[in-house]
Amino acid sequence: MRRTKPQRTRNYRERDRDSHTSQPSKSAKILVARGLDINTNIGEGFGPFRVEGEADILPFVTSANIACGAHAGDPSLMEAALEETRYYGLALGAHIGYPDLAGYGRREIHMSTSELRASVLYQLGALSGLAKTLGFEITQVRPHGFLYRQMSHDQRVSVAVARAISEFDRWLVLIGPAGNNLLSAGEKSGIRVAQEAWIDRAYDNQGNLLPHSHPKAVLKSQHEIIKQAVNLINHKQVIAQDGTIVKLDFQSLHVHAAMTNAKTVAEQIRAMVVDACALTAEPFSLDKDDHRLLAYGE
Repeated sequence: MRRTKPQRTRNYRERDRDSHTSQPSKSAKILVARGLDINTNIGEGFGPFRVEGEADILPFVTSANIACGAHAGDPSLMEAALEETRYYGLALGAHIGYPDLAGYGRREIHMSTSELRASVLYQLGALSGLAKTLGFEITQVRPHGFLYRQMSHDQRVSVAVARAISEFDRWLVLIGPAGNNLLSAGEKSGIRVAQEAWIDRAYDNQGNLLPHSHPKAVLKSQHEIIKQAVNLINHKQVIAQDGTIVKLDFQSLHVHAAMTNAKTVAEQIRAMVVDACALTAEPFSLDKDDHRLLAYGE
């Protein structure tokens, strides 16, 4: 049985930061010394509904993001998912989304900046409270569904999410769609970000995921998924839907239980990523001029 290493408390973190002598990076992008994070989502049911196969891929990932009760999840599911995360020795992530259980967080929902901030803090607080009873803390935050899609192109939304995370704990890593929008949100908010790549979703020629409404948004065959994974892991690129080769800068790979032959694929991915490792971060240092905050009523 694998167990997590003792986690650092915030006091330990503060001492770490004070004794750190190197100059802060000019980018919010997390510094990964080696390898890649492999993340998955768990606890995405509600009440009697459960997602089949979530536990099957946990032995092959390095971090697990637990649904926090907005798009999916409830207290009992969250607690069970925390036990599984601890059992496999995984880094703990919060999987946040819009409050939309009926639409699984994929419907278009638009919230004011203040509403979105409160929703993110509420979800982080719920998971963090349960996690503390088991003796560990959240490491990362990953948005879901329509919120995830918005963060690839809507600067207001991406900054609002990043700043809410920063308020909660500046040591958290924000995982999101690869691109300048995510990097900019991290830089404006004082937190580290990890750009993410999908092995079973199709991309356009700008490096954006095709929306779920697109008939070819999801790669259906195991062969297609593994082919894309090989391109990502070995060459940091994907072949877009129109045949264009697109370079992607990413630090985390996303796998999930709904993939075709998910357990087999996850096992193959883990074998390809020799130096798989969880994400860790220190806060990003803001210049004084960068502490301007969005009006929370926007």
